[in-house]
Amino acid sequence: MMKRISFCKSDHSLPHREGWGWAFFLFLIFFLSACHSDVKVSPEEQARRDSAALHIALMPVQDCLPFYLAERTGVYDRLGLDLRILTLQAQLDTDTALANGRVQVAYSDLARAIMLQQDSTDVRAIAAFDGKMELITTRRGRIRKLNQLKEKMVAVARHSITDYWSDRLTDTASLARADIFRPQINDVRVRTDMLCNGTMDAVFLPEPYACEAQLRGNKSNFTTRGLSPQIVVLIATEEALNDTARSRQIDLLLQGYAEVVEQCKDVPGLHDSIPTLLRTLCLTPDSLTDSIARILPAFVPLSKPKQTDLEATVNWLRSRDKIKKGYSPDSLILQR
Repeated sequence: MMKRISFCKSDHSLPHREGWGWAFFLFLIFFLSACHSDVKVSPEEQARRDSAALHIALMPVQDCLPFYLAERTGVYDRLGLDLRILTLQAQLDTDTALANGRVQVAYSDLARAIMLQQDSTDVRAIAAFDGKMELITTRRGRIRKLNQLKEKMVAVARHSITDYWSDRLTDTASLARADIFRPQINDVRVRTDMLCNGTMDAVFLPEPYACEAQLRGNKSNFTTRGLSPQIVVLIATEEALNDTARSRQIDLLLQGYAEVVEQCKDVPGLHDSIPTLLRTLCLTPDSLTDSIARILPAFVPLSKPKQTDLEATVNWLRSRDKIKKGYSPDSLILQR
């Protein structure tokens, strides 16, 4: 008689063998994972990666926030850009980082870019920011009109956008340029705190510091929104722009910025990162981060630097005798 074959019959030794098999399999995964986590990049390889990455010097201001958002939300990873951000509290420091070769791209303005060019640092202005500034006066000073700034202290960063608008301010208020005192306070965080504690009578501030200062009881007396020239720019070294790989990285840098600006119109969730950026980068008091995040103006797309803005900046520096004989700014704006 043919022996019946039962497919339902179980081999009591199978669970025992399967148990050991699964145990060995899990052990192998754990072992390989542990080995992988212990793999360290050699100093040589790390140096190669650092050298190949694009380095940018930024300030923790609203103009720059889309760069941070693109980096933190994975936009640059998706685009294939290895970006290293150096955060500095003063524009003078971003310019110095570029001049010293620490970065290839920096947040600056046309006045500072001209100064760099004159000091033999070949740079190009590759994009223009909104660059809005506000003159905030301390609540203790009770300054209601601009002409009340006579013999008051207005903090600025020398030969930069804040210094430019302080000159424009005196013209608007029919004051002599020497009528206001301008201590040089480069650090935007320090400038904000000095205003709020009454050490300064007035300061020029970008966002989010202008919002913060007003929430802390101080008053906005003047804004550059909608006014010309627009001189806050992104600058890059000529060496980087002439290198094919670097030039491609810079294109991706600008592309990521544009994507974030566009996404922020339709994806409110992207703004969830703003309070964290305010707290960690801008050093905004914890009690104000959520409020500021709600009232910050919308991000503005980058634009092409304008020749008329450059000419206005050159004329201003020339009025201060800061344009060297024989210098020409014709090459400063990158023609693309």
